[in-house]
Amino acid sequence: NMPAWYHSYHGYAATNLYKIDPRFGTNQDYVNLVKEAHEKGLKIIMDEVMNHIGSYHWWMKDLPTPDWVHNYNKYGQSNFDLSAISDPYGSHYDQNKMEKGWFVKAMPDLNQSNPLEATYLIQNTLWWIEYSGIDGIRMDTFPFNNKYFMARWVQAIKKQFPEFNIVGEVWSPDVGTASYWQENTHNKDGYNSHLPSITDYALWFATTDAFTAKPGSQNGVMHLYNTLSQDFLYTNPFNNVIFLDDHDTDRFGGIIKKDKDYFKMATAFLLTTRGIPTIYYGDEIMMSSLKNGADGNVRKDFPGGWPGDPHDAFTEAGRTPLQNEIFDYTRKLAHFRDSHPVLESGHLMQFVPQNDVYVYFRYNEKETIMVVLNLNDKDITLNTSHFAERMNGFDKALEVTTGKTINNLNTLDLPAKTAWILQLEK
Repeated sequence: NMPAWYHSYHGYAATNLYKIDPRFGTNQDYVNLVKEAHEKGLKIIMDEVMNHIGSYHWWMKDLPTPDWVHNYNKYGQSNFDLSAISDPYGSHYDQNKMEKGWFVKAMPDLNQSNPLEATYLIQNTLWWIEYSGIDGIRMDTFPFNNKYFMARWVQAIKKQFPEFNIVGEVWSPDVGTASYWQENTHNKDGYNSHLPSITDYALWFATTDAFTAKPGSQNGVMHLYNTLSQDFLYTNPFNNVIFLDDHDTDRFGGIIKKDKDYFKMATAFLLTTRGIPTIYYGDEIMMSSLKNGADGNVRKDFPGGWPGDPHDAFTEAGRTPLQNEIFDYTRKLAHFRDSHPVLESGHLMQFVPQNDVYVYFRYNEKETIMVVLNLNDKDITLNTSHFAERMNGFDKALEVTTGKTINNLNTLDLPAKTAWILQLEK
């Protein structure tokens, strides 16, 4: 185990790759968790890291080979610049700094160019899948590893488990850099990661801008539109994992200064746009902490669940009225998405935002859903004539969030700071 003063509570400084963190129990406890989850119709995704280990890993007492970890004295700390790897004009210096530099001195950087180590790491992953029965892997810091090793690692998993999904963490605000890491992208250098899914930080940055820009600026919502307009760079943008926040970012509720209307609008966008939405624990009650220099601030316990907790947000009675409002809204839209496959696999058509109103459609042969985001801080009337190519033939709609029926689609009277999700009907 890593000493507490190393601040390695996060679990990314492993000291034994074949053991569950003892703070959570034993390997058998993990197997039991997966089994019981499957009995409830749930799936388990393992968060795995290949890039580094903890400095108290038993390897560090007697390295299997002299080059088992990268030399910190030579490479120092990583430059954390993902673009250095995909940059067609990039220097070997910056590429080596990115891949071979350490995150911090407490986490030695693994050298996956070593064939013995590469085999060890691949076999370790295959063992965990076989042993535990997990359903997927979220690979931390995917681009910080040796990229050719990671492609081999993905292929090895796919060969043995063709239906197994892998999501790679790719933290880039730029669509071009992010798309480099998804499988079968037409990269100029010929690299193919074989990775099915990536974390869509480019869309996260755009979503954050959309709900923090001042009304009337157009910059925020246009960033959202323009980011999605670059989806042609991805092999399959519908496989991108999308989110409002995660364990490495400020809480979205804090970013928007606890504005419940914007929070609900952003949730509506998350659950109706393309991609695989994830809800970070606590977003269902709008936990709103900011990092303020410490990641632990956005990784606080969900309130309740333990004896003596002053609040229990697992129950309706234990939540505040605001928390219940966000919880009920999120649950309604999550259930709606679950029962309407068009929101998972249907086509997406978006229209250029005008006057801080963003409109897009999800549609297939069976169903058409129109989403309208009014980011204005005032009510507006929207003329729908220029959406005719998607609205022709529809006479009325059911607004999902309120249950209200709208019988005239020629104009829409939109409340301020509100998302409407319209099931179009003939």
